[in-house]
Amino acid sequence: MESFPSNPDSLPDPVTLLDEQGTTWVLHRRRVDLRIVRRLIKDEAAPVVWGDMGGIRPRPTTEAERPALWDRIKNDYRGPGGSGSTGNCLAHEFRADPGRRMLYVAEDC
Repeated sequence: MESFPSNPDSLPDPVTLLDEQGTTWVLHRRRVDLRIVRRLIKDEAAPVVWGDMGGIRPRPTTEAERPALWDRIKNDYRGPGGSGSTGNCLAHEFRADPGRRMLYVAEDC
């Protein structure tokens, strides 16, 4: 999976991400609500990508990681519905045709 030059939240549109299967994902919504984060983590059809190093180094997560990932995010989310400016995680929704959704979670260093 390609890296970003900076956190996707600060990049100008259009923001795209190419995955290992050759799918191009386009940033659809920045700073999604925590309820959407929970919904996408539970949606087995939606890939979840974890962005290390302030969100610039993405890596796909496994199904086994999802429950622990939700536990980590729910109390440390700084986007809408979360803990505000004290959180370290921020999530964005990417989309690909036809109707595919991906959750991108960026963790600040």
